[in-house]
Amino acid sequence: MGRDYQKWASGLIRGKVLFDAPMRHFTSIRLGGPAECLLFPGDVNELKKVVRFARRKKIPFFILGKGTNLIVRDKGVHGWVINLTRGMKKITMDGKVVEAEAGLPLQRVVQFSIQKELTGLEPFFGIPGTVGGGLAMNAGAWGAELKDVLLSMTLMKEGGEIIERPRSKLRFSYRGLSLSPSWIILKGRFRLKKGKKEEILERVKSYSEMRKRRQPLGSLSAGSVFKNPKEGPAGKWIEEVGLKGFRIGQAMVSDHHANFIINLGKAKAEEVIYLLEFIEKKVYQERGISLEREVKVVGEP
Repeated sequence: MGRDYQKWASGLIRGKVLFDAPMRHFTSIRLGGPAECLLFPGDVNELKKVVRFARRKKIPFFILGKGTNLIVRDKGVHGWVINLTRGMKKITMDGKVVEAEAGLPLQRVVQFSIQKELTGLEPFFGIPGTVGGGLAMNAGAWGAELKDVLLSMTLMKEGGEIIERPRSKLRFSYRGLSLSPSWIILKGRFRLKKGKKEEILERVKSYSEMRKRRQPLGSLSAGSVFKNPKEGPAGKWIEEVGLKGFRIGQAMVSDHHANFIINLGKAKAEEVIYLLEFIEKKVYQERGISLEREVKVVGEP
C-alpha cells in the first residue's frame, strides 16, 4: 500500500514531494523515522487537491508545520504528511489587523508587527512554531494566549469547503482548540493596537531575555512537553521528584528547565517516549498529579 501512496502522490501537485523522507530533518527535536510521502502544497488550491484525493483514496495523513511539539516514532509515518511551510506563508495588513497563513512562522508575524509598529504579539517572540500550530494549541507565554489577539480564523472543512469563523465561535482552552479533527487551519486574522516601536522592542527584548534565562534554547527539544496542571508548573513537579537531568539513553530531562526533554544528539523516539512515560508515572506516584502532554506523538508503533 505504501508504494500506492507514493505513486498517487507523484505528479499530483506542482509543489515538492519527497518519498521516505527522514522526519528527523523536519522536527525540532531532530528524531523520527521516514514519512512515506511528504508533500509541500504550493497554495490553498493544491492543499485542497491533496486533501480531497487523500480522503477519496482513504490515505491517512496529518498536517505538519515546523515540527515543534512533535515526536515522530522511529518506524516513521504511514501515509502522507502534508507540510504547509513552503506554500502557505503570506502575511498582509489592513489597518491594525494582520492576516497570516498557517505555514508562516509565528516569529515572522511578531517581526512583521514590530516593523508596522503594532503591539499585542510581543509575548510570542521566540515561540518556534507556525501560525497554524500556534492557533491549534492556543500557544501562550508570560500570561498571554494567542486567542487573546485573534479576530477570526479561516478553516478548510472535510470536503474542501473554506469557511471563516470569528473568535467568538471558536472554543479555545488552555493550550488547546476544540475543532473537528478533519478541519485544517488555513490562516488567522489578528487584531492588534498601534504602539511605539521603541516600547515594543523593549518588551520583546525583555521577553527574549527571560526565555533565554529559563529555557534550554540551544538544545534539541520539542518545546515544553507537559501542560502546566492546576497544581502549578509541570517543571516544578518534575524537578521535585528528582528527575531534572535524568536520562534514558540519549534522551534527557533538561537540567536547565525540567519541562523540556533534550535530544543529546542521537536519541531515538522510543527513548523520549519511555522518558515521557517514566516522568508521568513518577510524578503521579509521588505527588498524585496527572501530567497532560503538550507534545504530540505520531507514527507507527
